Amino acid sequence: MIKEKVRKHLVIGSFICGLYVLLSAFGTHGLDGKITPQQLNTYQTGLRYLIIHGMGIIAIGTLFIFLNRYQVWIFIMLYSGMIMFSLSLILHATRNLLGIPFHFFALIAPIGGLCYAGAWFLLAVYLSKK
Repeated sequence: MIKEKVRKHLVIGSFICGLYVLLSAFGTHGLDGKITPQQLNTYQTGLRYLIIHGMGIIAIGTLFIFLNRYQVWIFIMLYSGMIMFSLSLILHATRNLLGIPFHFFALIAPIGGLCYAGAWFLLAVYLSKK
């Protein structure tokens, strides 16, 4: 039962890692000279947190299989962080190219960062319980 619950997260985590490779290559080759160095730095920050937490999803899923335990809120917090932090930074960095006239994405990034941190704290609390 635990394996089936976790399996979908392992698939999603693997997909996110593959997506990172594609977006990273696009950033290196497709965005060169099209966005400012500061925007490129923002783009790369979003990607860096995406890959770290994509691999984190795989590691946590594997840990849950090993422990035969499961806590869905950890995954929900990680996915929320990916959307509100990583994706928002990527969109914010490329907003001019995408024709997005507002800075909304930069405003939600801190909430996503809290989601990332919350997921890791929740994991610590969950693992500390017997």
